[in-house]
Amino acid sequence: MSIIEKLKYHEEDKLNDWVDYSEKRSRKFLKEIVHYSKDNFEEIRTYCNNTIPKELSSLSIVYEALSEYSTNYNDFLSQEVQRVVNLAKNGTIKATYLEVLTDIETEDIYSKTEDIYIKTMNFLIANLHLENDNNFNIQLLEIIDWYLIELDEDDDIKEASVWINQIKNLANNGSSSVKIKAREVLNNSEISVSLNPLSVIEKIKSLF
Repeated sequence: MSIIEKLKYHEEDKLNDWVDYSEKRSRKFLKEIVHYSKDNFEEIRTYCNNTIPKELSSLSIVYEALSEYSTNYNDFLSQEVQRVVNLAKNGTIKATYLEVLTDIETEDIYSKTEDIYIKTMNFLIANLHLENDNNFNIQLLEIIDWYLIELDEDDDIKEASVWINQIKNLANNGSSSVKIKAREVLNNSEISVSLNPLSVIEKIKSLF
């Protein structure tokens, strides 16, 4: 089978076979995707664009391959973040399916293509709104948390203060569940911020 045919197989199989791959076998296939992409990238792009993420999706395989074994596709991965978030935003997919974006390894995006990292974060933060569906905000915060893992407080990224302030806004003014999630993200980022105290009920909820 060709690379695309294999991806389609895993998509239809809901990754059941993929999760049983040995580490050596899965790594081999990931590298094959990167090698194939060098001369056939438009096929990979088209495949992704035509794939609507589900709970388990072959997009996970593509994202892992292109982010872990190359830095040549970081802009494309940023475009995929935008595409998938917009699918959740307009209700085409469940907000929980945003989890597929955590298969994008962010370390090299941050360290080697900072401009793309900033563009991606700007997009994610711009989609955080108090008026959003609570579940969408919570799932989006999960993705933001994944990207903020790489952020070093000592790095001179002027946009970072805007990102933190928007998360802080949700941590202070969102619904109880959104407040708790936003505070978790801020805590994980290890960036010091001053927040309004939670109510007694919210404190209890945060324990669970």
